[in-house]
Amino acid sequence: MKVIFQEAYSYLLMQEGEDWYLTFLTGGPFVQDISVKLNEQEIASVRDNQVAAAQLAREFLRDSALYQGRRITPAIHPKQTPNAPSH
Repeated sequence: MKVIFQEAYSYLLMQEGEDWYLTFLTGGPFVQDISVKLNEQEIASVRDNQVAAAQLAREFLRDSALYQGRRITPAIHPKQTPNAPSH
C-alpha cells in the first residue's frame, strides 16, 4: 500500500496496484475513519492533484450517497513497520 497524499487528521489517499482508496475522518463528538474504493473518474481527478483529493474527502464527508456501496470495512491504513529497538 503506497500513500499518495495525506493531510493529518483529515484524509489519506492510498494506492495498491490498480486500486485506489481514500480514508477520511469524520468530525463531531464521535470521530471515525471511513475508507472508500475510488472509481476510475475519481482516480483520474486525484491522481496528481492533492487539492482534488482533499476536495473529494470533503465531498464524501458531506454526502455518503456519493460512495454508497464502495465503503471498505474496516477502514484501510498503510501498514506500519515497527521501529528498530534502540540500544
